[in-house]
Amino acid sequence: MSNMQPTNLCRQFADILGATPSVINGVCTATKSRTNLHPVVLGRRAESFMFVPQAFSFENIDSEGRALCLGETVILQEEINPFISRLRANGIIVTALHNHWLFDVPRLMYIHFESIDEPLSFARKVRNALEVLTTRNVRRALNVRSSANSQAEELCEEFHRILGGMHTFENGICTVMRSRTNIMPQILGRRTRSFLAIPQMFTFESLTLSGRALCSGETVILQEEINPFISKLREHNIIVTAFHNHWLFDNPRLMYIHFEKIDNPVRFALAVRDALQVLTNDEVRPS
Repeated sequence: MSNMQPTNLCRQFADILGATPSVINGVCTATKSRTNLHPVVLGRRAESFMFVPQAFSFENIDSEGRALCLGETVILQEEINPFISRLRANGIIVTALHNHWLFDVPRLMYIHFESIDEPLSFARKVRNALEVLTTRNVRRALNVRSSANSQAEELCEEFHRILGGMHTFENGICTVMRSRTNIMPQILGRRTRSFLAIPQMFTFESLTLSGRALCSGETVILQEEINPFISKLREHNIIVTAFHNHWLFDNPRLMYIHFEKIDNPVRFALAVRDALQVLTNDEVRPS
């Protein structure tokens, strides 16, 4: 992670996309949430960035002004093909389409895409594609009562202490973010340190008076690490919801795993920390 200030180019990139610019691992990253989507996962309100993300980045600008540009968004099933058509009409490579979660209402899908392009050109093309996504509110009524934010905020500090990284607490949502910087991949032949490529993120939200919350996590993972990691998650009765690629033409092959559970946040964090111990800390470079 980084405290660097976004450049003018980074701010322009984010402005075109209607997103917030930041610099993570030295990479311009623009993020926002689809706040018109109000999903429910495992019967709990799930409105954190983990569930309704839109994220875009660019890095490694060459002498012609072209960079490795990455993007992803949550997407509803009926939006998928119109969105793909817009991306492909603009020459953007669609790299993955899949679920990240189970037991979600409405059914949430996620689409990932990449291009070697001038950053502002990429941003305009993506903005054009995003225009096909609905802006209407999509929600489901819930009767689950949340606890006071003061309890959740105290738990968030402990959740962060266990898992490390950077954290935020806002509107009852605790988010911990860090990067697997020991993995040094290339995508489309370009080195990447984008958070979109090497993320680890853990959240809890919808904490009830009983002290249990919707807890979720994801991490980039190498192919050989997947089954040992799954075994550890299942030892703790954590629900594995998906594992798959997000990108194409990546070296080493990057996979991503997503998981969830209704649990006490501290107990969930301890279980996840135990599972993460099977992941290598060695440097991993392109072959």
